[in-house]
Amino acid sequence: MNNLIPTVSVDQWQMIEHRRQQESDHWQKIQERNALNSILTIEINTTELCNRFCVFCPRHDPKVYDNRNLHLTVKGATIIAEELERSSFEGKISFSGFGENLLNPWFPEIISVFRKHRPNNVIECNTNGDKLDEHYTRRIFDAGMSIIYVNLYDGAEQVEHFDKIFTMAGIPQEKYRYRVHWGDMENHGLVLNNRSGVVDWMGIEESTVEAVKGKPCYYPFYKMFVDWNGDCVLCCNDWNREQIVGNLITQSLHDVWFGKPMRKIREKLGKGDRSETPCKNCNVDGTLFGKQSYDFINGLDT
Repeated sequence: MNNLIPTVSVDQWQMIEHRRQQESDHWQKIQERNALNSILTIEINTTELCNRFCVFCPRHDPKVYDNRNLHLTVKGATIIAEELERSSFEGKISFSGFGENLLNPWFPEIISVFRKHRPNNVIECNTNGDKLDEHYTRRIFDAGMSIIYVNLYDGAEQVEHFDKIFTMAGIPQEKYRYRVHWGDMENHGLVLNNRSGVVDWMGIEESTVEAVKGKPCYYPFYKMFVDWNGDCVLCCNDWNREQIVGNLITQSLHDVWFGKPMRKIREKLGKGDRSETPCKNCNVDGTLFGKQSYDFINGLDT
């Protein structure tokens, strides 16, 4: 079992390098100067449910962020996927966000919808894996999943557990990765942040908010976050949904991405001005990814 851990598990630093490689791959495959090619990832939150209460997550305290039985529907997913097809979206589709996506009752069908309309895009999912068994795992990969990231919180025995599931389901190793968060790993194996001020715990100090003031943030240059109802939230760290910049069910991808709210926040964050809510309470280093998207957008005539 121990021999498998280095080949299929990643800590926060390995994950950063993995994401940087994906970013490099994105730009290498781009053939046309489509304005929407600046979007590396569309992250989709398909549910407001989660079955865990991790200490570093706003869901750790139900008074801060409670479970709600709200989900992206197949109809909503179809409208969004059709829009991505019309827009020739070439980036990654990532099911992650504020909840545990496997708890969406229509999740396999939603994957199928996006695969139908974007047959060549990477479709990925972040999950705690608690719902995975041989049948369900095979079902979501048959639906069109490209790669799944399983977050392991309980201990080393989970590696053996999930190895068995993926092997029985016939899923090759390149289609799954384990992210280890147990034991005494530094910061739970994550690059921790305060979720734009929503999380307040001992691992995050107030000084870290001051430390990033004056520094640019590239999130709104390379990633779009779509909520379960189609709302486009400024950033995946905006857990309070303080900046809704559009809706991908009622608007086009171009109109949201280059709309007035996004242009306004880009102008500020590109200069290191974090005075807007929720950015003024956020301690995220927004320069880990997205510099090429920043340069790309600033070079467009939009």
